[in-house]
Amino acid sequence: MKNVGISKMKKIIEKIKAKIRGTIDLERLIKDGLSVGDNFHAQEGVIIDPGHCWLIEIGNNVTLAPRVHILAHDASTKNILGYTKISNVKIGNNVFVGMYATILKGVHIGNNVIIGANSLVNKNIPDNCVAAGNPCKVIMSLD
Repeated sequence: MKNVGISKMKKIIEKIKAKIRGTIDLERLIKDGLSVGDNFHAQEGVIIDPGHCWLIEIGNNVTLAPRVHILAHDASTKNILGYTKISNVKIGNNVFVGMYATILKGVHIGNNVIIGANSLVNKNIPDNCVAAGNPCKVIMSLD
């Protein structure tokens, strides 16, 4: 009985340390509906829309560099229209998203894609390319 209490306490301490470090609670997001493939890596400070994570699908072999944000909603319409727009976000397989990039609602990123640091991804990105900028645009092919 005593070991169960210690184990629970250690788990709580680890969650607190992760929150302080800015690490996402991937376990909770998956429980809430986030779809994540194999070999997924999210570095510190990554934000995956916690209120709409069930709209987000991340493929295999995906790395999100520090401070990447993925949003499946647009709350800017809330005050004017009285509602928030939401839409799916899909990230394919073999994708690297650079530091400080933001991926907005409704965006689909293809397979074998590199997104440059500090990019604002507001439109779909096709397979096999490097894309960067604000707004994010394809800058070269990987073919």
